[in-house]
Amino acid sequence: MKLYTECHWDDWDRVVDIYPERSDKLPEYINDPDNYKIIILEKGALEIKSGGRTRTVNAPALIGLSQKDVLDYKILKSIKTCILFFKPTVIREEFTYDRIDSGEFNEAWGTSIYQDYLLIKYATVSDNVCDHVIELPLNGLKRLKELYTAAEKQLHGQRDGFWPCRSRSYLMELLYCVVYSFIEVAPGEEDSPEQDEFSAITEYLNEHIDEQITVETVTKKFAINRNKLNDIFMKQASMTCHDYLLNLRIDLAKVMLTNTELPIGEVSARVGYPDANYFAKLFKNVTGRTPSQYRGK
Repeated sequence: MKLYTECHWDDWDRVVDIYPERSDKLPEYINDPDNYKIIILEKGALEIKSGGRTRTVNAPALIGLSQKDVLDYKILKSIKTCILFFKPTVIREEFTYDRIDSGEFNEAWGTSIYQDYLLIKYATVSDNVCDHVIELPLNGLKRLKELYTAAEKQLHGQRDGFWPCRSRSYLMELLYCVVYSFIEVAPGEEDSPEQDEFSAITEYLNEHIDEQITVETVTKKFAINRNKLNDIFMKQASMTCHDYLLNLRIDLAKVMLTNTELPIGEVSARVGYPDANYFAKLFKNVTGRTPSQYRGK
């Protein structure tokens, strides 16, 4: 099975190592040893077994698999899935399996390559597939499906020469959303109401990162005054809500600038700044470099 996407254009021999598949079952090649997999479980339920453990996975949920993981499963209730097969090298060429499996990127904390490694780390750090399951809220499922569909349209439609970059960028944004909405800020069993509120707000910020949301948008959405909002963010993230959103957007822009050739104006719009000049000014204030300088061109 060819788990990649070939260019449809006769005069352009190009392959992108991403393959989308929607299905009411898991394909027989779900344990393909040459690809990572992101499985969005939209409907139904699965039972998975790994390392002597059994876990029931009810939709909506997401399962991340590395090339080494073997998904031993049983369908408990009719399922509907969206699956992305991909090689980590579509994110960065340095992400070969040998280098990932060696653990070298765990030692690169504080660098841009480590920031990119975080996008796939959760699917690689545990030998137990049960730990690679993320339960999703309904609004989280909606956002992931939007990003999946956007990547799928680029891979199938190939409307212009930027389709390889755009499909890769939507995969990166989907992974970014998973990490920063459902892993880093996931509430725990003993979390306080403030921590839960912080998680809900940061999840909202990630889901709407491409929109022109402001602190005022957040205060109205969550019926909270600005002082209380910033008090929560200072306690949980050591920064104001405004600065958190700014850094969230700039960090996603860094991923796209480093790993794609999308026009800067398109990157700007994808992180919520339709005015590319304003984005460039903010980006330089945060990073000390313009978007072009950061990209190295």
